[in-house]
Formats: sequence, structure tokens, C-alpha cells
Amino acid sequence: MATDTASTSHVLRAAIAGATESRLTRLFARFIASGYLFYLLLLVPTIAAQYSVLDPWWTVFAVVAVFGPPMVMGAVSFHLDLRWSRRVAAVTAVSYLAAALTWPLAWRGDLMIADAWISGIPGLAGLAAAVAWGPVRTIGLLAVAVFTVQLINQFCRTPDHNAAFLPDLLFGLSFCLLYVAAALMALHTGRLLDRTRTEAHSAAAAAAAAQARAVQRVRFNALLHDWVMSTLLAAARGTRREDVRLQAQLTLHKLDNTRPDTGTSYPLPAAAAYFRAALTDVDDTLVPKVTIGPGEVVLPGDPVQVLGAAVSEAVRNSVRHAGPRATRTVELAFSADSIEVTCADDGVGFVPSQVPEHRLGLAVSIIERVRGLPGGAVEIHTRPGAGTVIRLGWKEPAA
Repeated sequence: MATDTASTSHVLRAAIAGATESRLTRLFARFIASGYLFYLLLLVPTIAAQYSVLDPWWTVFAVVAVFGPPMVMGAVSFHLDLRWSRRVAAVTAVSYLAAALTWPLAWRGDLMIADAWISGIPGLAGLAAAVAWGPVRTIGLLAVAVFTVQLINQFCRTPDHNAAFLPDLLFGLSFCLLYVAAALMALHTGRLLDRTRTEAHSAAAAAAAAQARAVQRVRFNALLHDWVMSTLLAAARGTRREDVRLQAQLTLHKLDNTRPDTGTSYPLPAAAAYFRAALTDVDDTLVPKVTIGPGEVVLPGDPVQVLGAAVSEAVRNSVRHAGPRATRTVELAFSADSIEVTCADDGVGFVPSQVPEHRLGLAVSIIERVRGLPGGAVEIHTRPGAGTVIRLGWKEPAA
């Protein structure tokens, strides 16, 4: 079971980018698509004017290859799976290069006084490559694209409109590289911010887990000292058998009592860290959205521990049953007298009444656990094909 969960987490990590990187990637994809659309409208007269100096097939092919994929990239940037944006961005970059490389095959030898229309947008292809790939492949494609279109201009323009090839090449490369490098740096910064946020959450979760273990250790040390050792000492000292038997029964009752320690309390930030720790144990890619109310408020241990266990079970069920492409979100809200948890996924969904009886995760580990808590409440909204939303809540009961 642990292997299955780890494997699923690995797949999710590969499929889902961090929040900042995801937003930046989508914004860049839409910006690049808008840039291509703008240049298409701007270049229509030039494309029409240069149609006669090229074989007709190339103009049709080049317009579709250069401007088609970025329009698709802009559309799929609204899709939940970010991999589609990156795949189409890669197609956008490669198809531009393919159109440029096939230009000599269609040129009829007539010289022009203007640059070839395809030479005006190698920077957009470089930006698309930045969305799809890392720096080395991106800059490599940009260099090949700029060299190719500058070479086209050098051969297709009339001599009196030509400048020295090397200065033109260096200017075009440095001009495009300025924007492409900025895009690469922005995306790298987004990844770094996501990694830093994840590490900070992990550190907070580890601290909360350590605190919880320390509390449990103190509790069990007290049980061992106050009950187990005293019972053994009583037996060793020859205490009346009936007294030893009663003390042993009390000791066993204490050891069997596995209910949460109601003496433990959590300040609101510590409660949030406790929940993060519970979620990280199930899916280390999941970053919950947390809202913490104002004030130096301390929550009792029961609702924090019970809801923490219930939401981790909800996420575990989602990882196992929602499907490999499902994405999950968790929202946590803490106030002076309440906790609200929303766990949602866009997976396959289910019919609650049709869950087999041997599957106790939903009925026992979530519903009964939370509803057995004074002030606890559970709502489950799901249907096949429409994902699942589980809302868990606790409100301090009126005195």
C-alpha cells in the first residue's frame, strides 16, 4: 500500500507544477499566443506581397505551421494539465524552425527590397521554447532560428538593401535573447519559489510532527511511570493480590485508551502545521490553502487531531480512487472557535450508497470519526464523472 501511494505521488509530482510556476507558464503561453496573433494581423500585407516570389505550397504550409500551434497553445493553457501547454509550446518552436528551414526550397530566386516575413518573429519561437524546455535547448533553438532567418534575408534582399551579415546576426540574436533570457529567469524563479515554499511547509510539518511525538512520548512515559512501573513494583513488594489485580486492570485500561489526548492544545499556526504534516504524509506535492484568523487563540487537541486524521484519509482515498489524472486541492480555515476543511478533486467521482461495506475509509475513518466529535460535521458532494468535494468542520459547542 505504501508503495502504491509513493508511486502515485511520483506521478502527480511529474504532472502538476507548483502554483507559481503553473501561473507563470500559463501567462507566458497566453502572452505568446497573443503575440503570434498580433504579428499575423501585422504581417498579412507582407505575406501577400511575398507570395509571388515563393512556391504557393510553402506560404500555405508556413502560415499554418508558424501561426497554428501558438493559437492551440493559448487555448490549452486553460486546461488543468500543464503538460499540454508545454507540449504545444514545443511544437510551436519546432514548427517555426521547420518553416524557416524549408524556405529555400520554395524560393524562386526573385530578390526583394524587404526582409522575408518569417524573419520578423524568431523571438516568439524562442519564448515558446522557454515554456517547453530548459535554457540549453531553448537558446540552441533560438540561435539556429535567428541564424536561419538572417541567412534568408541575406540571400533574398537586393544588394543595395543588404547590410553586413555578422552585425545583423548578432543584433537579431542579442535582441531576441534579451526577452527569452528574461522568460527563462522568470520561470526558474517561479520554480525556485515553489521549491522554497514546499521546503518551508515541510519544515513546519516536521516541527509539528516532532512536537506531536514529544507530547506522545511524555504521555507514554507518564503511563509507564505512573501505572506500569507502579503495578510491577506493587506485585514485587507482595501487595495483596486483589489490589494488584485492580491496579493491573486500571493500567491495561489506560494503555488501551487510544483516544486523542484532550489535554493537548494548539495555537492556530501550530494547528495549521499539524494539518500540513498530516497531508504531507499522504501526498507531498499537495500544498493546502490556509486561512488563519486573528488573535493569539488556542484550539483544543480533539478537533485538530480528529479532523487532521479525517482529511488525510480523504486525500488518501482520492489518491487511490480518483484516477491518475485527478488533481486535488485542500483549503483550511482556522478561527477562534471553528475549523473548516474542504478537500476536493476533479477525479472520477462515485455514488456514496454504492461504496462496498468492506471499504471503511469513508464510513468509519471520515464520517463516523468526525460526527463522533462534539461540534463535528461532514458533507460529501460527488457523482460519477464530476469529482468529489468533502467538507469537514468543527464548531465549538455552546456551553
